[in-house]
Amino acid sequence: MDTPDRCPRCGGGFVCEAATALQSPCACFAVRLSDGARAALRERYTTCVCVPCLRAVQAEFEVTPPQAPSPPPPGQ
Repeated sequence: MDTPDRCPRCGGGFVCEAATALQSPCACFAVRLSDGARAALRERYTTCVCVPCLRAVQAEFEVTPPQAPSPPPPGQ
């Protein structure tokens, strides 16, 4: 696994701890990604991205629950 000095999505500096951590897991392990977000990341990037970018990509794939229709105004 590559350990880039820069995130390929935002350009920010970071180190991929998944490849180097011996005593504790990488922070990215705590980010839950949907199948769609994971597939999009695989399509776009060949190296790791930073945790804030993982969260941002996941947010793009989160579905907003549908809202109940508003009741009609009184008198209608």
